[in-house]
Amino acid sequence: MKDGSPSERDASRSGEGDGGPRSRDAASDVGEAGAVEAGRDVMVESGYDASDGRDGGDGSDSSQADAGQDGGFLPGRPEVVCEANPATAPETSTFIVDASVPSTDSIDLPSTGDLWPSCWSGDALYAAWGDGYGFDVQDAGQYPRPDIGVARILGDPGEPDAMSGQSLVYDGVAEQAIFKVWTSGSYYQKPTGMLCLGGKMYLAVQDLNDSDYGDAPAATLAVSSDSGLTWLEDRTAPMFSNHEFTTMFFLDYGQDSSAIGSYVYVYGLDYNWRWSVTVRSPQGLYLARIPVAADLLDRTTWEFFAGSDSQGNPTWSGDLAKRLPVLVDCTRRYVSATFPGYTVIAQGSVVYDVPFQRYLYTSWTDLTYEFYEAPEPWGPWRKFLYEDFGPYPWTPENNGGYAATVPSKYIADGGAAMWVQSNTWSSGVVHNDFSLRSLQIAR
Repeated sequence: MKDGSPSERDASRSGEGDGGPRSRDAASDVGEAGAVEAGRDVMVESGYDASDGRDGGDGSDSSQADAGQDGGFLPGRPEVVCEANPATAPETSTFIVDASVPSTDSIDLPSTGDLWPSCWSGDALYAAWGDGYGFDVQDAGQYPRPDIGVARILGDPGEPDAMSGQSLVYDGVAEQAIFKVWTSGSYYQKPTGMLCLGGKMYLAVQDLNDSDYGDAPAATLAVSSDSGLTWLEDRTAPMFSNHEFTTMFFLDYGQDSSAIGSYVYVYGLDYNWRWSVTVRSPQGLYLARIPVAADLLDRTTWEFFAGSDSQGNPTWSGDLAKRLPVLVDCTRRYVSATFPGYTVIAQGSVVYDVPFQRYLYTSWTDLTYEFYEAPEPWGPWRKFLYEDFGPYPWTPENNGGYAATVPSKYIADGGAAMWVQSNTWSSGVVHNDFSLRSLQIAR
């Protein structure tokens, strides 16, 4: 059982998501691991392009297509693309012509924890936290600090004083009463994505390295049929392993997924939830789809984006090995002689902005926000915001955060106004709670 005191557990860490000075120094000696199976490094020459219709494609199992180019990179695995052309990056958006976020947050609900992937059902936002007591702050220190939990949040940022939260369930690596840890050693449960659909809730949970946050070797889904009070998962094996597709987050289609079409879409990262010096850093965003009527916990119902055909229609394959990224960005921030730089593809959220008819992916590095938009779930993705908050130490007046998400419940003003949730605690500033700042966009 881990000690309930945050100070004892956190003192040995350099900062989750924040990286921190120790992590950055360590990078100069460790370097980025490059071991990938040879078969996975072979570039699959499949072009892809955006096509009309959110559900898209004909459901074919073809991963071979005519060569093409889209999203600013030749299609292929990011390991190959970024090695061949490290300057590969998506183009700047011409659809969203202006975007801005303030230099700090404006709402901190009384809570402890980070990440907070969420979904909207009824009049409430449901969100999952990691490493904290959730909204049971009055109980801090009375029992070991939970590693993961689920909460219900009422109200809206327009009236922050009326917002409130309630913890529903929590668990930890010592108990594993709800969410199992699949990997032996120093790993624990962290939430990465949530979905509200058909009277059920789904939560994506990964095994994350508890010592340096440097790799995520396994992940699975849990389901709740009683608004988050109890959860079930297949306890026999994780849905994903071998560091493949082990950071999952759902495409957020609004209240009870009201804008959804025929498929649930799930985005995934390989290796880790953000940059790493232990394994390869994720530089590609992958996409899976599952029929809305299917059992989401059944991997045989999943298909993975595998490029596009000669007409630009997306193709899909049930074979995970045939997956291709919908976005590759080889950009690295804060590169130095002793540090390879922060990669910009990380655990965040993808939300459908209904009035704008645009998909928004909010990513980040330790020191920046990196936001993208696309007309379809598979792209083409374009960068619409890059915000650099500068190196540590941050101040109360200027700070960013990791694991940036945009809850669909908080989109307003004809799709032009929304709120970003992100966290920081080892940067000189602490926002280790449900923390919001505004995001304004214009087209």
